[in-house]
Amino acid sequence: MFITVLTIAILSVASVVFLTIYFMPVLVAYIRGHKNILAISLMTLFLGWTLYGWIAALLWSLNCDIEEDKEDKSENNT
Repeated sequence: MFITVLTIAILSVASVVFLTIYFMPVLVAYIRGHKNILAISLMTLFLGWTLYGWIAALLWSLNCDIEEDKEDKSENNT
């Protein structure tokens, strides 16, 4: 019984770590406020299992195509 509970706990932690790393491009794009977060999410979901797709999504999420803050927009208009 103890081995089963320990195995489940280890697999649970490993799954969370794996999913966090797998969806890191989406997390980076969300934190940075990227304009194409939906496209990055879909690319990560469907092509992230290939190393090239994951790297491409990560690089895309790190580029400078982010939305400006609303305060910056209002200051530029006045």
